[in-house]
Amino acid sequence: MNQSLFDIYSIPETEPKAEVVKVKRLNRIVIGDVGSGKTVVAFLTALSYLYGLPVTGQVCLLAPTEVLAYQHYTSLEKLIAMFVAKGLDFQWLNRVFLTAKNVYLNGQKLTKKKLVAALTQTNRKTFWIGTHALLHNEQIVPDLVMVDEQHRFGVEQRSKLSRKNTLTSPHFISFTATPIPRTLALTFYDTLKPIFLERLANRSPIVTSLFTFAELETKVVEKIRSHLAKGRKIYVVCAKVQADESATDEEIWSVYQTSKLLERFFPNQIMLVHGKMADKKDILTEFKNSLTKGILVATTVIEVGVDVPQASLVVILNAERFGLAALHQIRGRVGRNDFSDNECCLVTYTKYKRSRRLHYVCQTQDGFALAEKDLELRGAGELLGKVQSGFGDEIDKIIGLNPALYRRLSQEVDKIDFTNLDTLPRLKKYLQTKAGQVWKE
Repeated sequence: MNQSLFDIYSIPETEPKAEVVKVKRLNRIVIGDVGSGKTVVAFLTALSYLYGLPVTGQVCLLAPTEVLAYQHYTSLEKLIAMFVAKGLDFQWLNRVFLTAKNVYLNGQKLTKKKLVAALTQTNRKTFWIGTHALLHNEQIVPDLVMVDEQHRFGVEQRSKLSRKNTLTSPHFISFTATPIPRTLALTFYDTLKPIFLERLANRSPIVTSLFTFAELETKVVEKIRSHLAKGRKIYVVCAKVQADESATDEEIWSVYQTSKLLERFFPNQIMLVHGKMADKKDILTEFKNSLTKGILVATTVIEVGVDVPQASLVVILNAERFGLAALHQIRGRVGRNDFSDNECCLVTYTKYKRSRRLHYVCQTQDGFALAEKDLELRGAGELLGKVQSGFGDEIDKIIGLNPALYRRLSQEVDKIDFTNLDTLPRLKKYLQTKAGQVWKE
């Protein structure tokens, strides 16, 4: 990453002994629709930034699922191999994949104990890619933290990696197609700088329609049959795994209940996957390559990190149970092709058919527009706290969603000397209280 983007500058110390380099920390969110190239941007950002760091420099890329994290890692290895084939030297870089169960170093599978030894012996910079396991690894002290699918993490989770570096606060970049309401509000208020990626022209349109469960065995099944006849792949997404998980969830269709129903119409063509399966990566690979299994019944484990170009139809059961971001991400599993008939079927009960959220998903494929609607419907949450949606935040009560008024207030805040708050005891007490709430473990 070049200096113009990271805005790095030096300030000499008052004593002539040494010079302290003060770094203005980057805080950005990259907003790009499904298929716009956010992963490539993350890789090139990380590699160029690492190249300019000292020998011990580290970058982390946090992903919400093992499937997505592993896809990122294999993609990075392919990119590195391509660079090496062109004559570039990457002996200075360790690439680590880390989850609760799996560890890879530079393409080779290791145990966690061997990883510790290998990193201790090699004096290299490190690019970490993984799931929540990154939050608990003591070897990770990042200079740059990147969070993919930002909407899948809470405030505490996103900030924990940043706090691992006790000497300096690392740069922070998050990536998403549909920022959560709280994050979107921060971009409106100039607190968080957004960078927008244009949607790729080769992403095919997806027609989204709303159905009731009364139409599941007729209209929806007929759509599945039509796509199968063309040699396509179909996703059917459910909100839970088991039918008996909770007596209060009798209206929520499970993956097992759904696969049993579809087996009646499409025998020997159904595969099933959910997040509790240990071999989910293998199942997804088998589904992608299978010539006979055309339907995958799944939970939201396929929401991110699954790329099957032959997929042209996704059916989302109990669509009322999913947020706008999740619906848009799941819909993005199709359309990765040049087909003209990609479809998304939202299935719900009659009592939810007038849902404003579901109708808005049918009307637009713009992830950022959906995020704005989510903000309007759900509220911004606590801009100075952890709650990521809802109405009633103190700032919200005072100024509402009024960026212009916020910027005026921000100009007044810039005039305050925060190094000497003793003259403003009420403000000092307020900031201490809020800081304790945000950073408390």
